[in-house]
Amino acid sequence: MSEAIKLFIEDARAVSIEEAAKIMRLTFKRTGVEHPQPCPHCFGTDTFSFNTKKEKWNCRAGGIGGNDAIGMAAHCEGLDLKSREGLLEACSIVLDQDIPDEGERESDEDRAARKKRLEERRLQNDADAAARADSQAEFREKERAKARGIYEAAAPVGRHGRPVADYLEARGCGQIGAAQWLRYASDLPYWHGQDERGRPLELYSGPAMVAPFIGPDLVAIGCHITWLDLKRPPKYRPQLSDSDTGELLPTKKMRGSKKGGLIPLFGDPSVKRWVGGEGIENGAAFAAWEGFREDTFYFAAGDLGNLAGPADPSSRFAHPTLKKPDAKGVARPVTIAGPRPKPDQDGDDAMWVADHVRELVLLADGDSERVMTAAAMARARARHARPGRIIPIVWPRAGYDFSRMAVETGE
Repeated sequence: MSEAIKLFIEDARAVSIEEAAKIMRLTFKRTGVEHPQPCPHCFGTDTFSFNTKKEKWNCRAGGIGGNDAIGMAAHCEGLDLKSREGLLEACSIVLDQDIPDEGERESDEDRAARKKRLEERRLQNDADAAARADSQAEFREKERAKARGIYEAAAPVGRHGRPVADYLEARGCGQIGAAQWLRYASDLPYWHGQDERGRPLELYSGPAMVAPFIGPDLVAIGCHITWLDLKRPPKYRPQLSDSDTGELLPTKKMRGSKKGGLIPLFGDPSVKRWVGGEGIENGAAFAAWEGFREDTFYFAAGDLGNLAGPADPSSRFAHPTLKKPDAKGVARPVTIAGPRPKPDQDGDDAMWVADHVRELVLLADGDSERVMTAAAMARARARHARPGRIIPIVWPRAGYDFSRMAVETGE
């Protein structure tokens, strides 16, 4: 090996992952050190990434990775590093220089064949991805149709849906009478587990409150189900457990789609004042405390993630008190998702809020972990902020939610 070739390879080894990624025109996120994206070789969606701090790259689809720019370039371009030609071609890519005259090169025929293989793989992966997307869209629409069926089959809360009104009153939500959005199912199955043939098992069946998840067009994309047992305070929900493990099961479930939607509780979404938080009971209790204002639309997001959306990874921070052991058993601070929203996220990564809303009151839960909840509420306010819109965050008493406060105070 000539001195010129040795120096050429050593220069390539000195190129950082970040420098090579820029030369190769790979995609950089706006912030952070981890940069996921479709693999230039395997073309899988977000299966390839490189880390500019750790000096590493990885392709989950190909099951390969490394800690140098040469290997990253070889993978992306389909080059074989075991051959002299493949090694020098990869070095040429990261240096953005021609191979020295005495170095081995791919023949024009070999280069054309390699490029053809990459293009054929890209076309096949595009076709596979399109087929998967169609299949997922079909499955999602079927689930949405099932959710709409459950909701539409339930009775409006009023004369026929009295147990829902009784449940909400017992949970501190006042006397709601009729409700436009909430419905009642007298005998709704609770499916859990499978039989010996792999078919779903009906673990329980009983009365339930059914509420829709709606999108901006006010069409149901899913439904939220709460099973009821008015003889079992303080939650007034049945106690269900896994027959094999004895593990207690949630008495609330969601069908269809939740992402980006919200649960309407009371009022008209066309008004300019909206009030809501995570759960149905908290939003309903606050609505009762306000006297179900006619100028207000009350809603629930379903959970904190749907209320606030994903966080900017660079805003993560160490919890001031909570710790957990690492792999070596050393207690380390728990890392918390931060108060800043993730940039360039999709519109349905969190619940929607209509553009005409001028006051958005966000209800926090005082019985959830305080630091994590506070960061999420700040993130929700930042995500939903618009010029001319005010977004106060209202907290209940520490250790309580609004529903429990209402029950204990009798208001």
